[in-house]
Amino acid sequence: MSRTLFPMGFRGHIYIGQWMMLFFAGFKFREFTACVNILFLKGNGFCRIDGGGFSVDAKKKTQHLPGWRPSVLVLDDEWTTLEVIKSSLVNQFAVEIASRADHAVSLMEARHFDVVLTDVRMPDCDGLSLVKDLKSRFPETQYILMTAFSDIEDTISAIRLGVADYLRKPFTMGEVQHALNRCLERRRLRREVASLRAGKGITLSDILARDQVMARLRDLAETVAPTDVTVLISGETGTGKSVLAKAIHNTSPRCDRPFTEINCAAIPEPLIESELFGHEKGAFTGAVARKIGRVEAAEGGTLLLDEVGEMSLDMQAKLLRFLQEFTFERVGGTKKLSADVRVIAATNRNLRQAVQEGRFREDLYYRLHVIELYLPPLRDRRSDISTLAETFMQRFGIKYDKQVRGLSAFARKQMMEYHWPGNVREMEHSLERAVILCQGSVVEKLDLSHHGTAEADPAAPQDSPGPAMTEMATTQAVDVDLTEYIDSCEKSYLESLLDRYAGRIGQVAKAAGVNPKTLYLKMNRHGLRKEDYRQGRSR
Repeated sequence: MSRTLFPMGFRGHIYIGQWMMLFFAGFKFREFTACVNILFLKGNGFCRIDGGGFSVDAKKKTQHLPGWRPSVLVLDDEWTTLEVIKSSLVNQFAVEIASRADHAVSLMEARHFDVVLTDVRMPDCDGLSLVKDLKSRFPETQYILMTAFSDIEDTISAIRLGVADYLRKPFTMGEVQHALNRCLERRRLRREVASLRAGKGITLSDILARDQVMARLRDLAETVAPTDVTVLISGETGTGKSVLAKAIHNTSPRCDRPFTEINCAAIPEPLIESELFGHEKGAFTGAVARKIGRVEAAEGGTLLLDEVGEMSLDMQAKLLRFLQEFTFERVGGTKKLSADVRVIAATNRNLRQAVQEGRFREDLYYRLHVIELYLPPLRDRRSDISTLAETFMQRFGIKYDKQVRGLSAFARKQMMEYHWPGNVREMEHSLERAVILCQGSVVEKLDLSHHGTAEADPAAPQDSPGPAMTEMATTQAVDVDLTEYIDSCEKSYLESLLDRYAGRIGQVAKAAGVNPKTLYLKMNRHGLRKEDYRQGRSR
């Protein structure tokens, strides 16, 4: 009999006497066949059927795949079926089992499951009613129904409920795995489509602002967006200046035309004119062909001059000439060209102060300062923190195919008490990291430490200069003018950060709240070199 039930190659045996006793005691042959089909795929273990049901004793210890695995909840009133399915799927999925509906509901409330595999007929409830209830509460989860009954009405009801798949007993584990993989693939495609739709350009109406200052700023931006007036967006690094500029463009009549951005701090001074206006062939060494500049590339659209405060005075004069008539010449060219562009400038500097210090042209300042939109730092608009957090959590959940429902009470407290020196950008990266590393459905704790090891104190800045540095700055303030005093404080501050992070520019820039290019410019101005701090040597 064993040769008939288990063809050549199946390494196992059956206690025939015990099987016969079960068979004559009323054991359903169809259910036995289903279990045999399931066990047949195992092929590697010692399989027996005894009075206690089915059991599989693996000859080798189960090897779990490293890293994240899709989570599956199996619900059935037969423990033997549950154990067999779990042992067969455990290498590919994180499997939980339940024999009662209330237990399954409590498991789903405690954590997220990618797929629920449930029997239609349960002793304590109707499987279809359970799936209907679970789908209303956990819509992101996929549901597969199992049944040993050929009821066409159940099938139609399941389709109407929107279940992902329907398995009829007896089934093989290959069929179960195919059904699970189909569910996960459909969910991945659905989320990818949602991600593409979410990635389209946002408009000003998409900016949710509970803070009154931000609400007034958005209303002003909506007023000026339909015009071609020049806009100056100011605010600290990471407050979202480029996002606001894109939203203005997408709300304007120029939304179907290009949005072109040039970072004035990231381009070396000798090349910025060529990048902005283009150059002719042979204009300088290496100019082997004509190049179209950002102004021409933005024809009919919007040109964003990011970090405009970092421009040299010579380049400021050329930009002023362009803004007066919107005409320009390519580097090395003689033909005057015109441009139909809307100009938006962004800066993290105080341009009015820079004008007073002679580092920014006053006439250019007034040319740019037609409408100014000041983005307040995140620490001054805490009523927007929860809204931003929900938006970022949803975006990264879709991007990384993870169902993270929200933040714990402790994580929310961290967010509200933290000072966010990097503003919205730091918050975005913190939540992206939290979603990626989250093992459950709720982010329990945020890593807000700049050092990446110790927990950050949410109430106090991490990178303050410290008492010694403050005392030194106060001492230096005697008998010096304001410019020298500010330069001295800035140099001491950068020296402190370079020493702390052993000259690692990325970490220093993040701690200082500036981009690496701006950091390099400041270091060059103060005569600081990262090589001098590579060994953590204090200066």
